[in-house]
Amino acid sequence: MSEQVRDTKVGADSTILVTGFPGFIAGRLLERLASALPDARFVTLVLPQMRFQAEGQLARIAARVPGSIDRFEVVDGDITLPNLGLGKKGSEALAARVGVVWHLAAVYDLSVASSAAYTINALGTSNVLDFCARCEDFARLNYVSTCYVSGDRTGVVLEGELDRGQSFKNHYEETKFWAEVDVQRRADEIPSVIFRPGIVVGDSRTGETGKFDGPYYLFKLIDRLPEHAPMVNPGSGDAVVNLVPVDYVTDALAHLGHTPAESGKVYQVADPEPMRSRDILALALRLMGRAPAIASLPGGLAERVLKLGVFERALDVPQESLAYFNHDARYDSTETQRALANTDIRCPHLSEYLGQLIEYMRAA
Repeated sequence: MSEQVRDTKVGADSTILVTGFPGFIAGRLLERLASALPDARFVTLVLPQMRFQAEGQLARIAARVPGSIDRFEVVDGDITLPNLGLGKKGSEALAARVGVVWHLAAVYDLSVASSAAYTINALGTSNVLDFCARCEDFARLNYVSTCYVSGDRTGVVLEGELDRGQSFKNHYEETKFWAEVDVQRRADEIPSVIFRPGIVVGDSRTGETGKFDGPYYLFKLIDRLPEHAPMVNPGSGDAVVNLVPVDYVTDALAHLGHTPAESGKVYQVADPEPMRSRDILALALRLMGRAPAIASLPGGLAERVLKLGVFERALDVPQESLAYFNHDARYDSTETQRALANTDIRCPHLSEYLGQLIEYMRAA
């Protein structure tokens, strides 16, 4: 990489604070950043009980990115506490060094209780913003939100839109919405870029993932059912489901997060050509050697059935996850695609890698 190219990157020689490590997305992102920004140093803010896991993951990243181990630092902290749990002096000392913050820490559970979701997602983000405001030579906050701050909106959702009076399907969506509201509200004070991924699934090349939730509940159900058992579409099947592989998400974040952009810029890191839920199910059934679905179960009925705990436990498909197969929101990613146009970063079509996701799931 030439010095001229390196110098155009925001925070290329900064100390970069990363929250959400050693989570699956944060870990893969940090590896990309360590490779792309050879002059940067990285501080990972981790809960004390996660330090051992974090240090192990940093060692594995360093083995794949030669010369990076001395650029990594683990700091025990907690975004839900004032001063990020570092105390006033500790927070000030870190703020004097940090020039870029990547904020990924959040609770992603769709069934999370409101108090936990608020404390981690909303209050935690507010504390991170307060920390950014104290940084002495600050270049940017890269905040990872979600497309699903759109709540119950249907139709096309633009990258420049946020508050349209929507309601929310769960506390996760609602608290991520309020967190993003806070980031956008303070964008004049704190230079910020916001990323909204779709539903993140495994690596498009290897299938590797950190957890089997979201669409995996349906894939696992198909895998458990006897081969002769008939399958139905959980709804009309007409809604598109925006799945994005983690390698595309982290490649896009690593590039765009250090590319110059105006404060408050929003990128929806979404699949520009998402598949309908009925087509995803049909492809999964075929890849798993099962017969096509024989009918469609009305979406509202399917969700009501799963709300009966006995069925939810028997099928191991949380009713909260089913809503995303029946909610037809279409996430425009024009700005994201434009910003990636001169790179080789592209979102592969789900039909190209669903087999890898299923193969990895079956082998796990």
